[in-house]
Parts: sequence; C-alpha cells; structure tokens
Amino acid sequence: MSLIAGHTLLVLDTETTGFSPAPMGRDRLVEVAYVKVVNAAVGEEWSSLVRPGIPIPPEATRIHGIGDAEVASAPGYAEIGRRLREACADHVLVFHNAPFDLPFLRDLFREAGVPPLLNPVLDTLGLARQLGDSGSNRLGDVARRLQVPARTAHRALGDALMTADVLLGLLAKPKVTAKVASLSELAAASQDTVRTTGRR
Repeated sequence: MSLIAGHTLLVLDTETTGFSPAPMGRDRLVEVAYVKVVNAAVGEEWSSLVRPGIPIPPEATRIHGIGDAEVASAPGYAEIGRRLREACADHVLVFHNAPFDLPFLRDLFREAGVPPLLNPVLDTLGLARQLGDSGSNRLGDVARRLQVPARTAHRALGDALMTADVLLGLLAKPKVTAKVASLSELAAASQDTVRTTGRR
C-alpha cells in the first residue's frame, strides 16, 4: 500500500439513463457517489440522486432501480456539478472502467460551468486485467475473486465502496505494483492496460 500512503484518492461511480452521453448522445446522470480513500483506508462517503431532465428509460430503471419518481425532486446538474467538482479538487480519481463514467462527468461539469477535470485517473479495471486472471473483470466478479465485502450493486454508492475495496485488494497483489514506482505511474499503467486489452 506504500504507493497510496500519504495520498487522498476519490473513488467515484455513476448511474445513468443509458450509455451515450453528450456530445454524441443524450443520456444523463441519475446518481453519483464518491468514497475517499485516505492513507489506504476507506473514509468519507457521499452520494446523491441527480435530476437528469429527461425521462429514465425502463431498461435503465431495471438495472439500477431508479425511476422518474425518485429523481423528481433531486438536485439538478448545476448543484451536483459544483458539489462534486469541489470534492474532486486535485485528488487522484479512481473508477472501475473510467471510459464509461468520465464522459458523463465531463458533461456534468461543463453544464455546471465549473473547471474540467485534469486529475490523474486510476482505473481498477486496468489493474484487474494486469493480473491475467481467467473470467470476467466486471466489478462484482473482481470483488468476488478478491473476497471483498458484498455491496449493493448497480447503485452509485455501493459500487463506489466496492471499487474502493477492490482497489485496496488489488494493491496488495505484487503483480499489480511491481513495475511502478509512484501513484501517477500506477494510474497511467492502469489506463494503458484498459486501452490495449480486450473486453473482459
């Protein structure tokens, strides 16, 4: 855990109306959450529903259980964007499959009128793929292999907590950390692995 000792990482997850955010699509956030990992320990948690401004398709509701009624009185993009951008500060951000979540967050921050993210990004999907284990590297499957605590899947806070636990489990594997000397190198290597390996 020496690579993250002395650092604060922000582990994020989102739930959405679909798979295609702006500018190419019109899907939107319906929930977002973060968990802080400070000195290799899970700390502060935060989550909020988000009013997307468009109807939530039934197929999305079947996945995460969030429907139009649940988000009717939720904060909108401007309020959530300001709150979340402040929390991100200049911390290293952690995702499981960052290429899915990041475009939605970029859209959120653009609409909220706050500075874009320039933070280092660490992707636990890339770290999991580096292990070369057979089978799926979906978040729940990696969590089961690492024997981390069960969480509420397909809700933003449950998945953020599971990602934090998975991160700590992966960092205990010498194969994940052997070839890097710093947290920034680990983040870069995780993204390179996501880009250069097949879906699994």
